[in-house]
Amino acid sequence: MNKKTFVVLLILFAVIISCSESAVNEKGSADIIRADLSQSEETTARLYPLLEPVDFGGYEFTFLSRTINDPDWVEWDHRDLTAEQQNGDVINDAVFVRNMKIEEKYNVTITEIVVENPLVETRVMQSVRSGDELYDVVCPHVTQFPPTAQDGNYVDFFTIPYIDLTKPWWDQGTIRDLSIIGKLFILQGDLLIMDNDAMEAMIFHKGLLDDFDLESPYDIVKRGEWTLSKLIEMTRGVSQDLNGDGVMDIQIDRFGCILQADSNVSFLVSGGEKICSKDENDYPIITFGNERCYRILDKVSELMLDEDNVVHLHRYEKKFGIYNEQVKMMEENRALFSWIRMRIVERLRGMEMDFGILPLPKLDTVQEKYITHMNPHTGAGIAIPMTASNLERTGMILEDLCAESRYTLQPAYYDINLLGKYTRDNESEAMLEIILSATAHDIGYVYNFGDFGMTTLLRNGQNLKSDYAAPFASARSRIETQINKVVSDYEKLGD
Repeated sequence: MNKKTFVVLLILFAVIISCSESAVNEKGSADIIRADLSQSEETTARLYPLLEPVDFGGYEFTFLSRTINDPDWVEWDHRDLTAEQQNGDVINDAVFVRNMKIEEKYNVTITEIVVENPLVETRVMQSVRSGDELYDVVCPHVTQFPPTAQDGNYVDFFTIPYIDLTKPWWDQGTIRDLSIIGKLFILQGDLLIMDNDAMEAMIFHKGLLDDFDLESPYDIVKRGEWTLSKLIEMTRGVSQDLNGDGVMDIQIDRFGCILQADSNVSFLVSGGEKICSKDENDYPIITFGNERCYRILDKVSELMLDEDNVVHLHRYEKKFGIYNEQVKMMEENRALFSWIRMRIVERLRGMEMDFGILPLPKLDTVQEKYITHMNPHTGAGIAIPMTASNLERTGMILEDLCAESRYTLQPAYYDINLLGKYTRDNESEAMLEIILSATAHDIGYVYNFGDFGMTTLLRNGQNLKSDYAAPFASARSRIETQINKVVSDYEKLGD
């Protein structure tokens, strides 16, 4: 899925989606999807895989997905794989229409088995060990697939027939960032919206912005001046001890910004740095530890440690629940900015005051572009278990599902659901284009080489620690050792 290219489609669709909500209710969401797509045919050339219909004799094509048994994480269950029937929800109905088309083309039934997290990886390993072909496609968290892949449980996507990774319905950022020595065991694309939901961004409260006569962040973004320093500057001066008890209370008082433990990794990537990148041979290399990297983390620590102006949600996770309190603060006009994963936008639909969406800040104005970190803790991908006996069938169905999703599920998600239903202004559409234009993973964080990313970076964010240099110096040899181990394991898989 080339998301920058896809934004052009979104903007074209946006004109169609400007109809009133009452019209949507009268006509039915699935009908609207079909009508909108047929109208857009005249202005948008569609690209499809050149795959002829094949009769697979009623084969049950099965996804294995995970659920999280936690009310505060209910949004991270899949809603993009299967739908039992049309029910008027645009996402559900787009999935239903997509699946029905592919089922008819290949004479298959698309099904989903849902297990509680983290049993997905356990089920896959058990299935491969026993040789049972129970699942065609697995949908792990991005951070959870590496150990399973290293043990030889997944098929390299570069070897699967009929899957064309150059096509725009496959996410090029994932292919670029998460392959190792030319092998790719997890993939994201238009088939899913879980990766869209996991994109990280910022939101701001328009009412508070007006109350304090602050400049529109939209204009700042457009000038290329939306930086960590600007976020810090605008955050200060908004906070207030509303009940006058001398204590800044997350449930009572007003703060300039809401962050989470993930925010430091997020801002590191949006500032143009990573724990690890890759060399010309697709070999992971350490890139953490340069002067620019520490400049970013110094700014992040300045935010994280400013307890008079910044709320760190993970400090209150066990007491309040992260997302509920975040939404509550925005709804009660008690936060100007908040770091988010895009899924949280739908929780904000009850706000009376308007809010806007922004890309993550850059480090400085010298940095050429805004970069969107794809959160690997909540984002999912697809993987193919080694027990898949008919890779031609798997490749055909996945390629067609993903391509069809480009014209059904993705427009439903962005144009009808996100742009049309939850955002409040035209500027947010322009911001979404920027957010989509450059997405990235940090392979060092995803693989947690040397236990540095998940321990030092994430835990420093949780525990409000600002020392990164000493832990990195201590971890460097471990990072290198684990990189070599992963590369060696992947090389053996080719034997």
